[in-house]
Amino acid sequence: MEKEYDVVVIGGGAGGLQAAIHLGRYHWRTLVIDRGKGRTFYTPMYHNLLGYPDGISGAELLRKGKQQATKYGVDFLMKIVTEITKDKDGTFTLTAQRRREYQEKTQDQIDVVRTRKIVLATGIMDRHPDVPDVYHWAGFGIYYCPDCDGYEVTDERVVVIGKGNAGPGLANALLSWTHDLAVVNIDPTNEISDHWKITMADHEIPIYTGNIKKFVGKTRDTIEQVILEDTTVIPCNKVFSALGMHSVHSEIGKKIGVETLENGHIVVHPRTKQTSVDGVWAVGDVVAHSQQVMIAMGEGAQAAIWINKTLRNEGLFPMRKH
Repeated sequence: MEKEYDVVVIGGGAGGLQAAIHLGRYHWRTLVIDRGKGRTFYTPMYHNLLGYPDGISGAELLRKGKQQATKYGVDFLMKIVTEITKDKDGTFTLTAQRRREYQEKTQDQIDVVRTRKIVLATGIMDRHPDVPDVYHWAGFGIYYCPDCDGYEVTDERVVVIGKGNAGPGLANALLSWTHDLAVVNIDPTNEISDHWKITMADHEIPIYTGNIKKFVGKTRDTIEQVILEDTTVIPCNKVFSALGMHSVHSEIGKKIGVETLENGHIVVHPRTKQTSVDGVWAVGDVVAHSQQVMIAMGEGAQAAIWINKTLRNEGLFPMRKH
């Protein structure tokens, strides 16, 4: 049997949850469809969020957000949206199914949902260095975002891993916090430009070239050595990855024709966050911005405000008991 909602939010990260909270407070029938364990879930600690001076883990932030959204009547479905079609009346039909590893454990593998509006909050995933046990270090000894975690490496010895100019570019950004830096270019075919070679030399930042064999450290918070395949040992305390994103999860949006940039980010109106498809909004890291959790939350709230305006302008009212 089909379920009907006013708004379906695809993605249960910070942006999606914030949108859902706002929509629930407008009394719109709202559903969040979430595949679980996105980028925020794996973040060990956020230190730059207002109201959390001691930090909060990504998992705890999401738990609190889901609890808050549920308080306002928002429903949740832990599945993956596989299809979206836009119907003649302007509404949408979504098909969702359970993650592959759960399919044998349940009979309700497929859900069909109809909705008036959609929020795409599907996010991105980082590209990790190709190193044994990299997930042991990720978010603890290895950082990915200087705007998020640059402060954590203040005066530390840091190795930046990248390809071509990406490594020196990130090292240059990290000079705001530390000058004890080294760069490893793991792609010898992607040569670093003369500009960046000179800039690194001016700051006495050595550049190494070669694949990484392993990280060495006694605790997951500290990487003491980066060892290259040619046995070169680079001492450090932390590692920053300049390898960029593994993927932008905009595939489901593309199925209904939303405009995207060449790198996959969804194009939205800067004020309303609406996409090129009427009735579809996008928020968070799937949109091109600075990939900050608080910005994703702001975009979620912004989208919800404009969705409410749109629904009311269409002559609709929330269905609730008086």
